[in-house]
Amino acid sequence: MDFTEEFRKSVDPELLFKGRPGDVRLGELVSTKWPLVGVTTRICIVGAPDDLGVHLNRGRRGAAGGPSAIRRELYRMTPPMDKAFEVDPGVFCDAGDMVPGSDITVNHRHAQSLCELALNASRAVVALGGGNDYSAPHARALREVSAAQKDATGTIGILTVDPHLDVRERESNLPHSGTPYRDLIDGATIDPRNLVEFGARKNRNAAAHFAWCRERGVVIRDFSELRRAERIGVRIPDAFAQDLERLVARSDDVMVSIDLDACTGLTGVSAPAALGFSPSDLCEMAAIAGRHKKVRLFEIVECAPDLDPSGMTVKVAAELVYAFMESRFPLS
Repeated sequence: MDFTEEFRKSVDPELLFKGRPGDVRLGELVSTKWPLVGVTTRICIVGAPDDLGVHLNRGRRGAAGGPSAIRRELYRMTPPMDKAFEVDPGVFCDAGDMVPGSDITVNHRHAQSLCELALNASRAVVALGGGNDYSAPHARALREVSAAQKDATGTIGILTVDPHLDVRERESNLPHSGTPYRDLIDGATIDPRNLVEFGARKNRNAAAHFAWCRERGVVIRDFSELRRAERIGVRIPDAFAQDLERLVARSDDVMVSIDLDACTGLTGVSAPAALGFSPSDLCEMAAIAGRHKKVRLFEIVECAPDLDPSGMTVKVAAELVYAFMESRFPLS
């Protein structure tokens, strides 16, 4: 693991919003202490401000601005007004961002190093993207830490909410935002049967990629089938909860990743969706994830603030993080 300062940078203090007397904000309560030595928190935030992988996948760039923009919105929020949980620097920290460069493989190593440090110092990590390619190094970090902490093989599960399967082949042997789950399966980081692709769209994925997943036992929850089930009484968040329960039972630790491409009506993403899940549905999914102690890694990817002048994409991303935190903080 790379412990040099070159691989990470601290949070910009300007993002740590301060309220008026009697109106405390999360930006005043988060600890930015570094290094994470002798630290044990309930939640640690890390960022991957890089969209080179999106560019290599021929997508719209802009996700490099995601982590800072999400923090700016999140840290303006208050703790729950009903005091459902208390926040202090002993339970909530921000380890900053990995430092991206021109070599995507080095970038991924830096992201994995930072995520491993955060996982070792916290019961749960919230990872902010950045391109979807960072799901791979984040998942590798979870596998490594899970194996070391449990003195076991580190069986991890991943539930990804995304219209895309993201099992493309590498081009020029480089990872990109379309390759993370193929890379993780080919590298034996995850048993394909422990990967749930929730909300995949039939018109967003090649037949060859669908067949590749099915042959390996990847669980695919088709968006249109979820909608049909909803019409007969199976709510989408409830279907998500059922899949997560099954995954938790099969795994030592779990990662939940939400690609904002899955949300309808957002323009600040690499591939905007005309059809998708509502922000309310996604917030409920985030809250469900937060209630499971085995969900040690919660990830938001593909937030590209410069592509959305309204700022709504960033607001939705911050609400998802808050929903996860609100469920997680009360857990011991």
